Amino acid sequence: MDSLRPLWKVLPYLKPVRRWFWLSVGLALPMAAVRVGPVPLVQHLVDQLLVAKDRTALWFVPLGVVGLFSVNFIIRFFHYYANRVVVIHTNQRIREKMMEHLLSLSSDYFSNEKAGSLASRISLDPAQIDQGVGNFGALLREPITFIALIGYAISINWKLALTVFIIIPFLAVLFSWSGKQLKEKIQRFQELNGEMLSSIGEAIQGIRVIHAFGLEKKVQGVFTASLDRISTLLKKISKVEEASHPGVEWITSIALALMLYQGGSYVLDGVMTSGQLISFFAAFALAVNPLRTLSDINSKLHSSAGAMIRIQDFLDWKSRIIPSNSAKPLRSINRDISFHGVSFQYPGQDRKVLSEVSFSIPRGKSIALVGPSGSGKTTITQLILRLADPSAGKILVDGQDLRDLSISDYRARLALVSQDVFLFHDSVLENIRMGSPDATNEEVKEAARRANALSFIESLPNGLNTIVGDRGARLSGGERQRISIARAFLRDPDVLILDEATSNLDTESERGIQDTLATLMKEKTVLLIAHRLSTIQEADEILVLDQGKIAERGNFSQLRNSGGRFQELLAAQWS
Repeated sequence: MDSLRPLWKVLPYLKPVRRWFWLSVGLALPMAAVRVGPVPLVQHLVDQLLVAKDRTALWFVPLGVVGLFSVNFIIRFFHYYANRVVVIHTNQRIREKMMEHLLSLSSDYFSNEKAGSLASRISLDPAQIDQGVGNFGALLREPITFIALIGYAISINWKLALTVFIIIPFLAVLFSWSGKQLKEKIQRFQELNGEMLSSIGEAIQGIRVIHAFGLEKKVQGVFTASLDRISTLLKKISKVEEASHPGVEWITSIALALMLYQGGSYVLDGVMTSGQLISFFAAFALAVNPLRTLSDINSKLHSSAGAMIRIQDFLDWKSRIIPSNSAKPLRSINRDISFHGVSFQYPGQDRKVLSEVSFSIPRGKSIALVGPSGSGKTTITQLILRLADPSAGKILVDGQDLRDLSISDYRARLALVSQDVFLFHDSVLENIRMGSPDATNEEVKEAARRANALSFIESLPNGLNTIVGDRGARLSGGERQRISIARAFLRDPDVLILDEATSNLDTESERGIQDTLATLMKEKTVLLIAHRLSTIQEADEILVLDQGKIAERGNFSQLRNSGGRFQELLAAQWS
């Protein structure tokens, strides 16, 4: 039973549907009683109608059959319907909990885990739990049915019934072996499914690169190898399942053979009537089905236990951004955001990405970050957005430690426009509205106008209601960027973060976007992450990063002829 202990973790999810759960479990007893009902009818049919030629049995037995199955219809419907309600709502609650937890995790998890593996945990693992939850009632129903049938058989002839108990130890061994095998293999199956989903996701996202470099065979090979591993494991699972089910029947056939010999002898010796023997065998035959069902349930419960281990393992992941228990509200950023001796090191790595960085972004000023790849620009952006917390040092917002402020309040005062514009597979309207979910259609339209995006939006087939496609695939780079800027206009933030916002655009598109950004930046506190150094000439201060430290600082004219790192970067780019 220790192997099924993980299923206890399911119980909290059953609480909202506990009445349906107990209804399903409560109906297990009358369900078992109804299943035993045909056995005495068989004895009555043989002894009274076929042997004694009693005509009253000609009415009693048919009416008994109809009445029995009428009661069975009512009980069975409510038993299984209640069970389905429990399964549906439990599955929903588990998936909601997993998605809520996923959204609460710090961003480092998403760089370490494959997207397909995470999707597998949310989509496939709860489906395995369904099988376990759906059989909780059967754990009571089937043993009661088995015990009732065997009890009836004992009441007919206890000596003959003892033969049944010979097989019980053998069945216990079979159930234990198959359950352990399935639990381990199902866990591995879910992991392999996650890998397969990852390869599909990568193929979809990288289809242009695949076609451009002729990588179809390579990608297909990776996918085929993943399917081969899944197929091999499924064959092993099939061996266990298909051996356990007929194994139960084979073991019970031994008991049946012994009973046939011994029972036949009792009838010939006059110890039992023909009706008693036939009803005894009917009881035994019906008792085989609960055993077979319990074998199947054993497989499903161990599959569910394996899935629950993966689910609980996922829910045990701890975000490295810990919200304060007494977080202070923040309505606006009035003075500055400042770094004080901030260092940052990714978990599991020895190298510091940032080392004792200190600077301030005053309200209404623009600060630009420049430097080679890996110098720490993106990390500073993540820290300002509070997608991660410093390993050492602190970040102050208007003099208050960022970790003491409400995360939702703080992020509501920020807006990000990046080179990699992410658009949801939804309408233009809803993508812009992401900047302020409560905004009216007119406010969205005004934001689009201010971003110089309204003219191209109105030229789309359905205007603001046009679906942009996966990640905005139906729009050009410049159009996606304007929607991103419209989103920022709608948000009306205190702090604007521009992460190489125009580096992926052609010169003409960049010129138009720069004009729009200039409008957006007015009276905002701005952090610029620059790749093209020509775009930061108007910045109030430029911080030159090198190997996680601030190597130089000053405005464009000061740094241009400084003979330092910035001049080297500028010369290399302009050459």
